[in-house]
Amino acid sequence: MAQVLIIDDQDRYIELCRRAIPEHDYLGPARSWSEARALLRKRNRVEMVLLDVHFDIPEGDLVGLKSGAEPREVEKVKRDQGVHILRELRQGHPDLPVILMTSRDDLSLERAADELAVQEYTYFLDDEYIDVNALRAQMEGIARARRGLEREGPIFWGRSMAMRRIRSRLLTLARGRLPIILGGATGTGKSLIARHFIHPRSGRKGRFVAVDLSTIPSNLMAAHLFGSVRGSFTGSIADRKGAFEEADGGTLFLDEIGNLSHDAQKMLLTVLQEGMVTRLGDVRERRVDVKVIVATNEDLPAMVREGSFRSDLHMRLNPACTVELPPLSERRLDLPRLIEFCCERALSSPAVAELYAELLRVHSLGDATLKVFEGDTAPAQEEGVVHLLFPKRTMALFKKHGWPGNLREFGMTVENALVFTFTELVQMRRVERPDLIQVRPKLVRDLLRTTQELPEAPAAGWKLEVGLRPQETLNKCAADVERQYFTALYLSSGGDFSEMARILLADEAHARKVQLRFNQLGLKVRELSKRLA
Repeated sequence: MAQVLIIDDQDRYIELCRRAIPEHDYLGPARSWSEARALLRKRNRVEMVLLDVHFDIPEGDLVGLKSGAEPREVEKVKRDQGVHILRELRQGHPDLPVILMTSRDDLSLERAADELAVQEYTYFLDDEYIDVNALRAQMEGIARARRGLEREGPIFWGRSMAMRRIRSRLLTLARGRLPIILGGATGTGKSLIARHFIHPRSGRKGRFVAVDLSTIPSNLMAAHLFGSVRGSFTGSIADRKGAFEEADGGTLFLDEIGNLSHDAQKMLLTVLQEGMVTRLGDVRERRVDVKVIVATNEDLPAMVREGSFRSDLHMRLNPACTVELPPLSERRLDLPRLIEFCCERALSSPAVAELYAELLRVHSLGDATLKVFEGDTAPAQEEGVVHLLFPKRTMALFKKHGWPGNLREFGMTVENALVFTFTELVQMRRVERPDLIQVRPKLVRDLLRTTQELPEAPAAGWKLEVGLRPQETLNKCAADVERQYFTALYLSSGGDFSEMARILLADEAHARKVQLRFNQLGLKVRELSKRLA
C-alpha cells in the first residue's frame, strides 16, 4: 500500500481511486498548490502524486499567473495549472513520482512529462473500466520501482526513482527472449548490470560470456563470435567454438557493439533471425539459444543514419528494449550513500582489507568495523567501531566534480582515498583518537586533480540558465533572477558557502557575506538541503 496525494480541484479522481483502487491510502484532494504544499509538509511519507491538469479555481489560488493578467491569460493558466503546480513541486521534491492526469486533448502532456520528470501521464477516456486499468497499471509500476533495493551485490541502484525504474524495467526484459541494448557513457555500470543482474534473473542455466569488441581486431571478430574450422584462415590450426556456442543456453554480452565490423554485423543478423550459427569455413549450421545483451556508449541511431551500422541489425536488436544508464552527474542525490557503498566494496578487496587490518593492529582497535560518517562534528566513541569521517568540505568536492569516468572513476577515487588515509595512519604510531579517521579535503582534491583539474572561473564568467518571469517591479524581477542563481550555486556547490564566495567574490573568506545575502533573498538552507540529502 502506498500513500498517494491527489491534487485536483474536483472529487472525481479521488472517488474513482477509493472505489476502484482501494489498496492505497489517499490524501486530499488538495484543491491548489498551497493546499498540496501544506499536506506535503505535514505528511512526509507521501510516496506518489496524482495530479490533475485543468483547475477551475479562484485567481488568488493559481500559481504561474502574473499580476494584472487578461481574462484570456487567466483561462490559459487554469487550463495548464497542473503543469505550473508540477514546476513548484519539483523544486522541493525532485524525485517524488507524479502521474499527470487529464481528460482533455488540448495539452501536450508528453512535453510536460519530459521537461518536469513525470513518471507517467494518463489521458482519461471517460470509460471507468479503461481508466481504472490504465491508472492501476501505472501506479503499480511506480510502487514496484519504489520497492526496489538500494543496493544489490556489486550494483548500487540508489534511491532515485530513475534508477529504480531502470531496475524494474530490466527485471522485465531479463525474463524475455528479446535482445537488450544497454546505453550510457563509459563507466556507468553496463557490464556489471549485464553480468550480475540481467543474467542471474534470465532463468537461463548456461554461462555468461562477455566479449569486448573494442579489443578484437576486425578481421578476427567473426571467428571469435561464430567460431571457425581448421584452415578457414591463416593461423587457424584447429576447429574452434565461437562465443555464441560457448554461451548456448546462457547469456552473451557484446560490449562496444559499435565496433562490430560490417561482415560480422551481417552474420550477427543471421544468427539473431535464425537462431543458427555457422563457423567460418564450415557449411554445417548449429542451433544456439542465447540471450543477447549489447552495450554501447555511442549513438546507434546516428550510426545507422551515417551507414556505419546496419539498420536491419539495429531493428533486430530491438531499439524498444534500449535502457539508457544515466551518468553519475545526474545521480548527485545518491553520492553520500554511494560513498558508503564504495567503502564497503573497497574493504572487500584483499589489499585494502589487509591495510585496514594493519591499522587496527597498530592502534590496538581489535576487530572494529568501519562506519562511514558525514559532517563536521566528531561522532562519539563506540565500542568496536571505527568512524570514517567525510567532512562537509570533502563532500562538497565529491558533489562538485563532474565524474567523467562515472561509477568507475568514483569507486577508484574512494578506494584510493581509503588507501592513502589508512597508510598515513599506520605510519603514525601515536593518535589521540585512532577510532576517528578523517578523509581530508586536500587528499580528495589531489586525487581528483589526477583525472581532471578542478575548474577555474572562465574568462567570460560562470554561466547559469535562469528563467525570466514577469513581476510587479523591476526590482522584483532582479531579486527573482538572483534567487534562481543563488539556488543553483548552492546546489552545485553542495551547500558550501565558501565555494559560492569563491565563485561570486573570488574569495572564500567572504562566505559569511554570501550567506547573509542568501538569507535576505528568503532562501532557506533547511529546504534546499533536502535536495542535497
